[in-house]
Amino acid sequence: MRVMVFGTSLSFGVLAAIAASMKDFLGGNATFEFSPRTLVAFVLGCLAGWVFWKLFRRWMNKKQSGST
Repeated sequence: MRVMVFGTSLSFGVLAAIAASMKDFLGGNATFEFSPRTLVAFVLGCLAGWVFWKLFRRWMNKKQSGST
């Protein structure tokens, strides 16, 4: 389970950082610009991936305890 949590958190972080570092993608300019916003997006993306598995684990524990 730890590998899944780490992998999901890391991939969400990288995806968020890439999305935040794109300068003007919708305007046709797909260049990357590294900024503090990129780091914040990476941390928030990692946090989102971790929270996802935390909520999933809580849901699974609740489901298992309710079925007995």
